[in-house]
Amino acid sequence: MAPRTPSFRLPRDASRRDVLKLALGSAGIAALGPVVGGRLRSAAGAPLGNKLFVMLYLDGGCDTLNAVIPSTLSNYFARRPTIQVPDTASLALTGGPGTTAYRLHPELHTVRDLWNAGDVALVQRVGYPTANQSHFESQDIYAHGVRGDFAPLGIEESGWVARYASLYAPTPMGAVSIGMGRPSHFVGGTSNPLQVGSLASFNFAVDGTFTNNHAYRLQQAKTMLANSVVTGTPAGVRDAIEQAHDLSGQVQTALTNYETYRAGAGITYQNQTISRNLKDVAALVHGGFETRIFYTGFGGFDTHGDQGAATGNQATLFQRLDDAILSFSTDMKNLGQWDNVVIGIFTEFGRRNYENGSAGTDHAESFSAILLGGAVNGGLYGPALTDTHLAGETVPYGVDFRDLWREVVNDHLGAAAGPVFPEAQPINTVLGVV
Repeated sequence: MAPRTPSFRLPRDASRRDVLKLALGSAGIAALGPVVGGRLRSAAGAPLGNKLFVMLYLDGGCDTLNAVIPSTLSNYFARRPTIQVPDTASLALTGGPGTTAYRLHPELHTVRDLWNAGDVALVQRVGYPTANQSHFESQDIYAHGVRGDFAPLGIEESGWVARYASLYAPTPMGAVSIGMGRPSHFVGGTSNPLQVGSLASFNFAVDGTFTNNHAYRLQQAKTMLANSVVTGTPAGVRDAIEQAHDLSGQVQTALTNYETYRAGAGITYQNQTISRNLKDVAALVHGGFETRIFYTGFGGFDTHGDQGAATGNQATLFQRLDDAILSFSTDMKNLGQWDNVVIGIFTEFGRRNYENGSAGTDHAESFSAILLGGAVNGGLYGPALTDTHLAGETVPYGVDFRDLWREVVNDHLGAAAGPVFPEAQPINTVLGVV
């Protein structure tokens, strides 16, 4: 007789309800898959001092001409009669060559202050070859880091963050997405980066009817896993669920500890999407996880109508962005991590040079990227805007976004960027932003 395959043995006191709760609670969380290397790395419980890249995406195609304002160009004012931001309202920049050519939107106070401290890089005319003004197509191009076909590159279709994580940060916490669903940046590769709506949601749901039994059920689940004796595929499933339990517990403990620290430090975040997301990023940094790339952002920037100028809809979005940056930068400085941070603010495309008939702006091409952090070499980068550029419909790209992120990967994160961005580019630019 052939040897019998060991079965998954449950404790004798496990109830049917316990088994169902384990199965339902673990279904989504176990989708992380088995951890590379066989075991989960434990959080350190204190900031690791790693170099960090926080990608902050402005969903919808942000009109950065009203964020980083070319205030010396007459066509900016002539072509935007109702949505222009005049010098009397915008914020002047001080320090550094050429700063008199640009001003900031009046709601970007913190960005201005960080600029004055040397911690902001403004990169003009960021884009990619053969612009595509479709939200979805452009989002995929920025996510993939590839403008053409994948086949000639000898790699499968994947997001560039997924490629980075597979090569350099292969644990579930090596790269983390917060509040962004399942972004294309994270698709593909061989690792399983964590993607959550919020840290609080990365947990096994409590039964509202039997809340007192929650801790008991979790312990039952752990006991079942510890006593299981399986091989092959079932063993991989068991390991994934067990590691998901461990990781969820670590994240929830880190979140609790962070809230205690934050209350004592007097650091506050606004109750807005981007502030909540950056607060979760700060909690993971405080908790000592190994995360190198964080991906987050918020939406509302597809301003075809009623965009506003110094005040209005776009101004409200900029205010929320600036509030979040203020809280997060204060937090990182308090933790002694600000000099390890680069925050990259980007969007899928800029907007037209002129306002439309609905007092808004339509899809265009390049945009101004904003990088912030103690690890940033502050200043202006990229080819300057001119009145000739603003006389047309769109501003053509002059800096390939991959050169910008390549420098962050190479010079800040300390990893070879070639395998992450393998495609040849028509334009290559050495910027020196980090």
